[in-house]
Amino acid sequence: MSARDLFYEVVKQALHRNGWLNIAPMILKYGTTKLEIDLGAEQFFVAQKGSVLIAVEVKSFASSSAVYEFHQAIGQYLNYRMALKKLQPGRIPYLALPAEVYEKFFRAEFFQDSLAEYQINIILVETTSQEIVLWMPQPENVLLNQA
Repeated sequence: MSARDLFYEVVKQALHRNGWLNIAPMILKYGTTKLEIDLGAEQFFVAQKGSVLIAVEVKSFASSSAVYEFHQAIGQYLNYRMALKKLQPGRIPYLALPAEVYEKFFRAEFFQDSLAEYQINIILVETTSQEIVLWMPQPENVLLNQA
């Protein structure tokens, strides 16, 4: 199993442990283009009516160039966000990363400025414990800002 596939399973397990349901790959049809997002999930929040829906693109950053993978990840994320806005406007896109990758690379000014500029929602997952260690921002906060 590749590092990417292993991290995909880690993210699925972390989402499940965090109370998310119906975690499965998503396929969106945008005109004649088929988009495959790694994971879709939903979670019911008692304080809200209905459920919160997310779409998660999983990136392990296992290659030798974090910058190259970052370029690819941001491009995918932005395209998925555009498609979701049209096809499933209530679904919040996230980019899932290993927490150790974020600590090693993403604290640098270039990455931080890019994440802020493009308003990228992030989920940091600790690979060993298979736990979500940070949502940036929390899904319910995204919904409040959209209202």
